Amino acid sequence: MIGFLRTVAMLILTFGYSAATLVAGFFGGVPAAARVMRRWGRAFVRVGGWTVSTQGAENLPGEGAILVSNHQSLLDIPLLVAAFDREVKFLAKAELGRIPVFGRAMRAAGNLFVDREDPRDAVRVIREAGGAMRRGEMIVVFPEGTRSANGSIGEFKPGAFFIARKTGAPLVPVYVGGSAAALPKGTLVARPAVLVARVLPPMEASGAVPLSLEDIAAEARRRIVAAREEEARRAPAPL
Repeated sequence: MIGFLRTVAMLILTFGYSAATLVAGFFGGVPAAARVMRRWGRAFVRVGGWTVSTQGAENLPGEGAILVSNHQSLLDIPLLVAAFDREVKFLAKAELGRIPVFGRAMRAAGNLFVDREDPRDAVRVIREAGGAMRRGEMIVVFPEGTRSANGSIGEFKPGAFFIARKTGAPLVPVYVGGSAAALPKGTLVARPAVLVARVLPPMEASGAVPLSLEDIAAEARRRIVAAREEEARRAPAPL
């Protein structure tokens, strides 16, 4: 029952903050809307009764960067918004941007959306991502392309790594944990969990002898899987 009530509160909170983001964006532009969206992420996590353990924040570059993360739950977006002292933006599928009110709020806050059915849209996204990198922004990409149905980490698609190579931005793997247990795919009922955002050392997306995009994607996934296994070893044994 408590989980259901928390879920209702989070939905109301999301609608209210989405409306506030649109108002802020109308009067103050993207920076104002992004500040409201950041408050939403922190409030969402707090209302859900969760805590976020942020690890390895010192690995975040002081400049613009592409963060590549595994994707477990709808909770991953507010989790990552709440995890860092800096604002993060997201590159998401176009369908998310079509969600009434919330999708418009995400756009107003400067998040990017790509139509995966239209190859020409990638040109626009690369151009916009390049502008974000020059402004020193961090963009989160979920290279699995969708949320995991069972908490496993799927194969990484090379698109995110192409953006990092074209923009010259640092590529930073981020392991997200706990969200699959807190808000599993297929349900909106909040459950108790400790959320983890672990930032791993940056990778080279380009170099004197650049790897293929597939090799970079595989290496990023390997590092995130290793972080997950290490986190599992740290977890206390059940009583």
